[in-house]
Amino acid sequence: MRYLTISLLVLALFLGGYLATQWLLPARTGEVMVQSTPPGAEVWIDLVSTKQVTPARLKVPVGQHSVTVKMPGYRSEPFMDLADVSTGMSSTVSFVLVADEKGESGGTITPPARTPPSTLSIEERIKKEEPWSVPRKAPSSVDSTFPRRTGQEQNQSDKVDFSLQEDRREVSEIPRDLPSVKRSTDSLFADGGDKGNGQAEISSSVNGAAIILNDKPTGKKTPSTIELPLGTHTVRVELSGYKTDPEQHIVRISRAAASQFVFFQMTAEEKARMEFTVKTEPVEGEIFVDGKSVGVGQVTVPHNFGVFEVTFGAVEGYHTPEMMRVVATPANSSPTITANYRRTLHVSAVCNDDKSTEREGDIRWEAGVYDKDRGTRVSEAHGPKVAAIPGSHRAGWELAMGDPNKNPTGADYIEFLFTLPEGVSETEPLNLRLYLYRSQRKYPLSLSSRCEITVTVNGRVFLDAYRPRHDESDADAGRFEEWSLQHTLVPGENRIVIRTGEKNQLFTYLWKIEVL
Repeated sequence: MRYLTISLLVLALFLGGYLATQWLLPARTGEVMVQSTPPGAEVWIDLVSTKQVTPARLKVPVGQHSVTVKMPGYRSEPFMDLADVSTGMSSTVSFVLVADEKGESGGTITPPARTPPSTLSIEERIKKEEPWSVPRKAPSSVDSTFPRRTGQEQNQSDKVDFSLQEDRREVSEIPRDLPSVKRSTDSLFADGGDKGNGQAEISSSVNGAAIILNDKPTGKKTPSTIELPLGTHTVRVELSGYKTDPEQHIVRISRAAASQFVFFQMTAEEKARMEFTVKTEPVEGEIFVDGKSVGVGQVTVPHNFGVFEVTFGAVEGYHTPEMMRVVATPANSSPTITANYRRTLHVSAVCNDDKSTEREGDIRWEAGVYDKDRGTRVSEAHGPKVAAIPGSHRAGWELAMGDPNKNPTGADYIEFLFTLPEGVSETEPLNLRLYLYRSQRKYPLSLSSRCEITVTVNGRVFLDAYRPRHDESDADAGRFEEWSLQHTLVPGENRIVIRTGEKNQLFTYLWKIEVL
């Protein structure tokens, strides 16, 4: 009992492992290409209909499978073939459909006319010495040598003679053109079946692919028909710049099989482009490669490998991009570069020599008095006025004490307002230029010669207690001082306030302001 229990346990473990292997391991499959002449036959694999018609490419489990095709009014030759399927490989099976007695259209096919029985007597046929006949002595020539038999014996002898005559009559119906029968048999073996050869027609979606048979070049290109010995062969094709699907076919040549048809789908491989692309945004600018104009906005430039200098033309209202280099290598044969045209902002306000003012761009200003407690307030009576700059031929806004009637007097200020246009970022490296000059003219009753200016941008102190470097004699030369406004401007309206400092004792003149 103990040994029986152990045996049953081992058997149960074995069966469990086998079932687990079948359930858990992924199924391995291959392909069978089933073809027929003519096409349109229903494909059966392992005696089960696939509901597919020829030509058909079917995925089946790895192993050996029986394949046949069926079409009403036809019979297949061979009736059935075996396909050995390997993982990831394609196997081809071909059939020839021969019309049955009802023909393709369902009508009756008249069988070939049989040679009528010979009307010659046996003696005449013997004398004619036909090569296929067997010379015999006629029965009538030997009957007279035997004694007379009884009626019953005579009847039996007649029966024997009758059967012999029937046999001879059948012999007489053998067709005379025996060589043609031999030729029709040979046709079943596809160009020399006795020699053990068959044929395969190799074709591809793109003609001119080199045919490789059993890993050896054949010297032929698609489409071609090649002779193959009986057995299993691998066929593949090669064409520069193309991939094939499948990579290879397995072709089986047998005496029963007709000419095989093998087809490859060709797909062009993507080739590395030897060209680079240059684009300009957000406007279309002229593009130069190594100093030569190649187009506007976006261009694709064919090239050999190397380094190329790309420059750009000016566009009104935009900053011209800096020169860029393109490096084209086999690893980077089709680079793309994009050049950004930054929108320019140029606003300015200036005092003319006749004490009038003018502006460039969308900018305006207002002037008044500033004090600590009340901040800025517009004033027409007090604040800066346009006056001649002493010692020069120019005029400018005169910045001094705010309201001399008060104590403390405060300070003069002038505020400039402008808007960033669409497309100009607040992070653009815009610059502020001030054409600002100190003079030797002092406030009334002042003792020192102190000159201080404070500049704020959008409420933040930009320059505090700044002392201008240029004096009034530099006004005619148009000297200016410049600072970057990057990261200080805001989207929309911006404000720049210029005013005298709390301890300022000298008059200061502003001839011009620019933001660009």
